[in-house]
Amino acid sequence: MLVPMLTSAESIINYNGIEISEEDYNNFLLAFTPEFIMTMDEAKYEKLLSLDYTNIQKVTKYVATTYNQSLNLVTEVELTEEQYENFIPNGNVANIGGGDQINLNNNSVYYETTAKRLNMVLIGGSVYNFVTLTATWKYVPNTRSFDVIGFRGFGFDFRNGSQFGDQMYLLNGTYYDIQYAWNGTNIQTFSNGFGISMNIVNSDIDDLQLLLGCDVEPTIDHPSIAGSYQHAISTVTLAQSQNYTLGGAGLGYVFVYPYNISQKYDGMSGLILNF
Repeated sequence: MLVPMLTSAESIINYNGIEISEEDYNNFLLAFTPEFIMTMDEAKYEKLLSLDYTNIQKVTKYVATTYNQSLNLVTEVELTEEQYENFIPNGNVANIGGGDQINLNNNSVYYETTAKRLNMVLIGGSVYNFVTLTATWKYVPNTRSFDVIGFRGFGFDFRNGSQFGDQMYLLNGTYYDIQYAWNGTNIQTFSNGFGISMNIVNSDIDDLQLLLGCDVEPTIDHPSIAGSYQHAISTVTLAQSQNYTLGGAGLGYVFVYPYNISQKYDGMSGLILNF
């Protein structure tokens, strides 16, 4: 976990030189990760200051996935927080042989096991509520292509222009932040939600975190929102990653892809928050 760069008895200075009071920093931690707080710019800082941290709902999921490259097979196991924190990845080549075993041309199967945390938070507001979805990798995955992260709402209006995304990573001891705008080429917007395709940095990075956020307004008494993060397990183009609609039967209850593209993603189950 990232720790504050500079601290004093009363304030913290983030990587963009923004001074944050200790009280505000602790409030921000109720909904956001240290990585986001320490890399946010002035506009996001002002947004975080405007939120009501006495009215928060959140849901978190910890998942281990194993990807068998030769069989193109992904399995998912939900973890406890303790299991996630103590998780050690496996990346192995298992020799295959014998009459009852799977027969492959090279008699071996490569598989990768890793884990990630998915956290969705809904923060109340006077007119608009704010929702954020954060995907944190326990260990950086080997495959790097266009991952997708997004929301699908039922009974929520999404305020156009409020959507944003961030890909945060640690390289050579320094944190960097790739920002995705509401009107950029990587976003797809719909009346009931949106998604952003993020091309995962293909460098020797040590930490990786993806975040999505936007303003939402309830239009019914008991609205709900689903959040999904889908990791590409094989190479996809930006166009392929954006070839989706939104629906409850989609990947993570959000992304509805053609079958040939859905097979390129890990199919991680999503999160749902009822407001």
